[in-house]
Amino acid sequence: MTPWNSYAQALLEVAPSRILASLLGEYKLPEKWRHLSSYPVTERLGLEKFVLKHPISAVEKPLENLNRFWFNASEEERRHFIETLRKAEKSVAGEIESADSMKKFARLWNDLPKILEEEYRKALEGEEFENARDIAGELVHFPADPYVPDHDWLSRLDVYVQLRNGDVRLLRFKLSPVQGFIANARTERDLWAGSHILSFLTYLAISELWHSLGPHSLILPHLRHQPFFEHELGKKPGEGKLQIANMPNKVLAIVPADEDVESLGEKIEDSIRGFLEKLFRAAWEFYGMGEFFEKKDVYDLTVRKYFSITVETVPLTKLSDIIEESLRAYLEKLPDNFESEVHHYPELFALLDQYTDFSSARYERPEQPMGFRCTLCGENLAIGGEDDYRPLNEKWNDLRKRLWERKIYDIREKERLCPLCLTKRFYPRFYVLWVKNYQMVGKDASEIKAMAEGRKKELKRFRSVSEVAMRRPTTEALKRFENGELKASGKPVTWYDVFLYLALDVFPEWRDEFRKPTFTGDKAREFMDKLRELSEVVGPLFRKLSPNSEVFYIENLRDREALAKVYGVAEVPGEVDVSAIARAVSELTAFIGEPPKYYAVLKMDGDNMGKVLSGSKAVKDVGEYFARGATVGAHRPVTPVIHTTITRSLSRFAVDHVPAVSETHDVELLYAGGDDVMALSSTDKAFGLAYEVQGEFTEDWVGYEPLQGETRSMSGGLLIAYYKEPLYAVVPEVNGLEHLAKESGRNGLAIGYRKHSGAFYRVAVNWELFKGGYYSSLLREFKREKISRKLIYELDTTTWPNEPRAVLNLLKYEFLRHSNYDKKKEMEELIEALANFLWLVRNVRAFLTKEDLRGMENGPDESRLEEFNEEIKELIVSDPEKPWRLMWEDIKALAEELIDEEEPRGEAWFDELSKRFDSELAGVVLKKQVHGAATLLKILLEAGVGA
Repeated sequence: MTPWNSYAQALLEVAPSRILASLLGEYKLPEKWRHLSSYPVTERLGLEKFVLKHPISAVEKPLENLNRFWFNASEEERRHFIETLRKAEKSVAGEIESADSMKKFARLWNDLPKILEEEYRKALEGEEFENARDIAGELVHFPADPYVPDHDWLSRLDVYVQLRNGDVRLLRFKLSPVQGFIANARTERDLWAGSHILSFLTYLAISELWHSLGPHSLILPHLRHQPFFEHELGKKPGEGKLQIANMPNKVLAIVPADEDVESLGEKIEDSIRGFLEKLFRAAWEFYGMGEFFEKKDVYDLTVRKYFSITVETVPLTKLSDIIEESLRAYLEKLPDNFESEVHHYPELFALLDQYTDFSSARYERPEQPMGFRCTLCGENLAIGGEDDYRPLNEKWNDLRKRLWERKIYDIREKERLCPLCLTKRFYPRFYVLWVKNYQMVGKDASEIKAMAEGRKKELKRFRSVSEVAMRRPTTEALKRFENGELKASGKPVTWYDVFLYLALDVFPEWRDEFRKPTFTGDKAREFMDKLRELSEVVGPLFRKLSPNSEVFYIENLRDREALAKVYGVAEVPGEVDVSAIARAVSELTAFIGEPPKYYAVLKMDGDNMGKVLSGSKAVKDVGEYFARGATVGAHRPVTPVIHTTITRSLSRFAVDHVPAVSETHDVELLYAGGDDVMALSSTDKAFGLAYEVQGEFTEDWVGYEPLQGETRSMSGGLLIAYYKEPLYAVVPEVNGLEHLAKESGRNGLAIGYRKHSGAFYRVAVNWELFKGGYYSSLLREFKREKISRKLIYELDTTTWPNEPRAVLNLLKYEFLRHSNYDKKKEMEELIEALANFLWLVRNVRAFLTKEDLRGMENGPDESRLEEFNEEIKELIVSDPEKPWRLMWEDIKALAEELIDEEEPRGEAWFDELSKRFDSELAGVVLKKQVHGAATLLKILLEAGVGA
């Protein structure tokens, strides 16, 4: 039986008409379907309403239109309703059965919710049911089990189809390495290419799986409406979605037990390794490498064998021993004769994941020959690297000159690349071909090379880190905007506006922009005169090489050699007048301020996915997922269906929600795969971006589609870096910050600021810090000069005593000393400003070190350090599963007590610390929090947040 015939039959067995008929006692749902419920409700009390319960948080989503009809209808009206639905379902099943290929079935499966909704609507309207359109939409999301409605029927259908056909196995695919490959980047183009290639290679594996087994066989990632999948189906999802790397490097599928997994694994491996080898050959031909280097077998081997490609399986079966305590407790609560292999899924998945990781770690790449290494990755032998140094450099220099003659600037001055990094440099050229035609995947190397040559000017472009930095308006530009002197399309002028205007002087399109900014205001004419002067002198440079925003940094205009470095070329064209450019840039700088030189890198990741699957984190008592609510006494683990529902929500988060937030903040989104996000942002937008992304992640419902819910959380690392800092140094540093956020308790943001001077500031905070706009209000007070910036630079807590109330009083003293409020007329503003500062202090994460304990007069034993820090974490770090202990109103009351010099009326967080340990330890922690708050303000103010 074909997968589409099996799917059509399964749909007719379990569609909403069958589920509703079962409620009337007129149909018995298949046993395998019933066993996919999270728990059997044996006492089938009358339902009061149809709802969906969020698969993690258990927050309820009523099906309001369906409820109004069903629970007010007579038995006869209900039967007529069921018969009407049945006609629609038979029509859809017939369409699926008529598919004569896997690709046609995949198209129908991808559009199934829309097809069903339309058929339901037509059938209901034909029988003159009221609210037919709204009811049809709700039926698509109807719960698979109305008594335990923690997932919809379409999510269960995908798993049920597999199980009804016999025994199955769980299949896990993994591609590695990931972080190291992405981090080997000099430019944002390299960074994007590394992440996109990984997504593309993973999709090649997915494509083999769905072509063999059907798209419904995939649990992770869920394929419905996935851009790469739709692109292969010919549905044109749009370049904006295709350019985002949104495939995880791990895949999970359900496959028949008798599937030849070894053969399937070989097909996957051949597809990935063959594509990489082909792309390298296309790059070799496109760049004309053969004219300067002899092509050696080791080059093909380097590309073909770089990645570990692992495919492992385990049978979906009952286990005799269960390791996870929460799963054991759940299984013990299941009634007799209900437990099946699907209820052992979390343990099986964990074992498979570990087994896959172990197999992947055993992979050994072929040893690289001796010789000069690639200047980008430092791992592999550079092309020609076995030569002596002088002839090797001469060949690469000659190659560059030849490429520059062809106006190809992919290889920068002093670079020598290995085969893999050369392939990565070529990938954006392949991408512009693939995004127009998925079938480029099947072309041979010569065809790819020829088509890339024909579209040499078409190159996937990204805002450089300097362009990203320049999206932030300068202080001078903000003042001119506020005074009505100068605006760019209704907003403050930025140096990016200047750059875009000049780039579009030379090219009709730049970074998908076609229209120049329009400048208005009292000083717009004066500004435009200066802009035209700059355009005249920078035009020859932009035409001969390309637009480059780093030209606006005056240090890059010292001489011709400095400017050549910006472009990575040996010399700039003779007609370019560098001193004239420098003069014009200086004129403009005097008018709108110096162009910003710092940008932000944000990396975020969902917390505790493994624990969610096992039922030990974020999920609730299984009874809370009942329609009527109950207590069973065990947390609900994740079944294959719940996992499908969760991964579908992750896919929607990555494909729809993250790009929408990124567009709002005008940032460069590098990848969004499931619960992983990485983006480049101007410094003023980065913090708002981070907060909104985690906010979207923790939403419960968007319409009838679940996101991850209020009991889930994200951790993030945010690094502010200088534009000249190479990305291969920046990426590991932001990875470290993300790790710090997780190590400090998760559900937070670790912020780093790497100054060009070498100074580094770092602080980890709770997300609650950004709620309510309290930090923004405080920043405005600094801007109004009601609070002097000296406060944060002169606040030295090292000499303060280790006693919490003394720390607070010293903080109050410093705050008053550096503030300019009229204590008679502005007392409320003063109290509010101090409360806002204390809100920051409260939400800064601080922990003890061995040095802290040693520095105390009667310090406790160092062996208790971990115990202390766990207690501190419990009090300071916010947990989405627990109510937040301290509100802003409590903090404001504390500020009032301090200003009025009253006795404490309530208990603050440091009082609780004093109770648990002693006041000296609590004082040390509070001092660190005060210092952290000052550090954070320093970063925010220098980053231009709230400017």
